[in-house]
Amino acid sequence: MESEKTQKILEQTKEIYNAIAPDFSDTRGKWWQGFGGFNQYVKPGNKVLDLGCGNGRMAEIFADSQIKYLGIDNSEELIKIAKQRFTDQPWIKFEVGDALTVDYQNQFDLVLMMAVLHHIPTKELRIKALKNVYNSLRSGGRLVISNWNLWQAFGDRKKLRYWKYFLDYKEKFERGVWRLSDAFVPWKPLAGDNLRYVHSFRKREMKQLLKEVGFKVEKLDFENKQGERASIITGCNLLAVAVKK
Repeated sequence: MESEKTQKILEQTKEIYNAIAPDFSDTRGKWWQGFGGFNQYVKPGNKVLDLGCGNGRMAEIFADSQIKYLGIDNSEELIKIAKQRFTDQPWIKFEVGDALTVDYQNQFDLVLMMAVLHHIPTKELRIKALKNVYNSLRSGGRLVISNWNLWQAFGDRKKLRYWKYFLDYKEKFERGVWRLSDAFVPWKPLAGDNLRYVHSFRKREMKQLLKEVGFKVEKLDFENKQGERASIITGCNLLAVAVKK
């Protein structure tokens, strides 16, 4: 993929999230049930980095954990919303930032990367983002990373609802993308102008990326919204837990 087109995809994704920020935040008022166990990876005094934090909803998971939380997102509008939601909680901070540029050398015990990596359009840039995360973790720290599974199929009425975007090669070639696992997905079914780039990872691909950066993979499964193990057809997300060696 040409670098100019790659940069344009990244910029468009940011612009879309700024444009849809209020509506997007309204659909993300609470973290999914399956994410509630992430506090098992921290202890009092630890520091958590939520990279691609959106409206900051994941911070609530750690409300009783006595940790320090920093949320980073490249959408200025979502960061504004996040700050408004947590004005009276000094253990929670938010900043505008980007997974491709963050540099927190050995500061964090846990990094969350929820629905972020799938918006990054090349392997080289995914590796760069994961290296930034690796460098931000202390030795023994963990990365919890979740990405949308567009191969999923729900019931008869929504069967294969995302697959048409995999096959929209007219849109993909215009934007410099041609792999089957790449898609441009609208924010809402009728919102054709807000097409976000999404890469749907397979388990083997995700494992190879994490190992290439230096992580030890502890867990890697497709999961449903309740955090239960699922198949590539029934799972909403691909969730991985990896440790910095």
